[in-house]
Amino acid sequence: MKKKITFGILAFIIGIGIAFYSESFFRGVIQDIFKWSTSDKIKFIGKNFYVFSNKFYFITFGIGLLILTLENLNQELTQMLKNGILSILIFVIILIGISAVDANMKIIECTACNDGIRKLNWNEINYGMILGTSVIISIIPNLIRIIKRTKKPAYNTV
Repeated sequence: MKKKITFGILAFIIGIGIAFYSESFFRGVIQDIFKWSTSDKIKFIGKNFYVFSNKFYFITFGIGLLILTLENLNQELTQMLKNGILSILIFVIILIGISAVDANMKIIECTACNDGIRKLNWNEINYGMILGTSVIISIIPNLIRIIKRTKKPAYNTV
């Protein structure tokens, strides 16, 4: 039990650290998805300046790594890799999906755009919400496995 708590706290802190250091990378990826998914009908204007994303982004990365760690704590290496790759794959697919839908919605709602090109300020995208939602959805399979494991019926406990 003490081992789980220690690893859980450590994983949560590392998750927040990963979120902190990967924030600018993910901002660039989301901006690229916005351009790519709309066939360059989005043009970013202004200065690309930001301080930090919202707290939701950092907390979800911490919780995501916490759940992934707790689910894989007593697993074999191959099962850990499978679970990690599945979570990353779901994260990437959801990230692309949410970003593409959001970008196309911004194009659709633009009624006064010149030549169908929407000008967006760099900070008009809610990066934290897109990333946080992607992380939450990507850890759902891990949560389901944890719940199934803890709710196993006790047979032959006479």
